[in-house]
Amino acid sequence: MSDQPGVLVARAMFEMERGLLLDAARALVDDPDAAVADAAERLDAMIPELAYLDGPEHPMAAPLFQCATALALYLALRERGVAVHDFGAEFLTHLRAFAELLPESPIEYDETMVRLAEESQRSAQPGEFVFEILPIDDTGAWGINMLSCAICHHFSRYDAMELVPYMCASDDVLSDQFDQGLRRTGTIALGAHHCDFRYHTGEEPLRVGDQYPERIRIRSSRERAATGTEER
Repeated sequence: MSDQPGVLVARAMFEMERGLLLDAARALVDDPDAAVADAAERLDAMIPELAYLDGPEHPMAAPLFQCATALALYLALRERGVAVHDFGAEFLTHLRAFAELLPESPIEYDETMVRLAEESQRSAQPGEFVFEILPIDDTGAWGINMLSCAICHHFSRYDAMELVPYMCASDDVLSDQFDQGLRRTGTIALGAHHCDFRYHTGEEPLRVGDQYPERIRIRSSRERAATGTEER
């Protein structure tokens, strides 16, 4: 397993996001350094179960590896009594700051994506994404229909499906950062048949967090307390 190139990539992503993880943990527990160290050990244990270890250059590998990092921290914090909505909101809050440091959009339309989508429908391995690409239309918009979700598959192993909607919302954070105008009416994790990603660059997005406020609470507990609107 250690010889697979994706192992090093997954571990490197954890280190790249360590500051984000620490910031989120500091807001939620009294031992953030220990919690992040715990998360690192959990990630190492789950890496062998991840898809794309033999092909981390696949454009769908990075989202899975990044979400595995979030899952590892969530599991460490859940054991410390942190509720999913508090973790999810803090994670999104700090992800917004992290996204400002990214040099370019993590996903774009190109012929490679089209080819990989077709391959996924023919020969996806267990735990991989299965998806189709909708070509650029007359307005410049394009889309992805996610037919099977690797993140749902992986999180279900850890009885953590309640966190997946926050991973869906992280796509909206990245879309906002790069003005991609992502619109979705639902995702698999939120009960839809498939995830209908539609990118309308420069136009108004349709965020899943705005449509599913009971499943995705985009304000942290500190923000809610400050405004006197603490949710139960």
